[in-house]
Amino acid sequence: MGRYTRIGSVEFDSSPLPLPVSVRVSRRAEPLPASGDNHAFATSVETATPVFSAEVRIRDTSAAEQLDLGQRGDLGFTVRAAEQDKPHRRVTLKGAVLLAVELAYEQTEAADATLRFVAEAETGSQEPFSAGDQP
Repeated sequence: MGRYTRIGSVEFDSSPLPLPVSVRVSRRAEPLPASGDNHAFATSVETATPVFSAEVRIRDTSAAEQLDLGQRGDLGFTVRAAEQDKPHRRVTLKGAVLLAVELAYEQTEAADATLRFVAEAETGSQEPFSAGDQP
């Protein structure tokens, strides 16, 4: 498995998100415990529909200020391989919906923006997450 060291670019809805600091992508499914009335502990656990979410931190707060909450588009980013002869990796979340824009202005640090997304599938069976090598 390859190692990746730098974010090359980040785009949302075909617009660049300049000066990326970090990108976090998570996939989770909440538990749905099922047990009888006389059980002290869950005897079986099912999971809810998986949810893909992403958090992107960028230094360009003006780009973040221009985005609309509820805006929908593909969120994609490229990370560069640690080894020079290895391909970069492209990650895409199709149908990402912007849920939050948080701006931070610190006294001794550069301002940054944190953007929070959740991915929405086009159909109930198509996974919105994809990742692969990029030349």
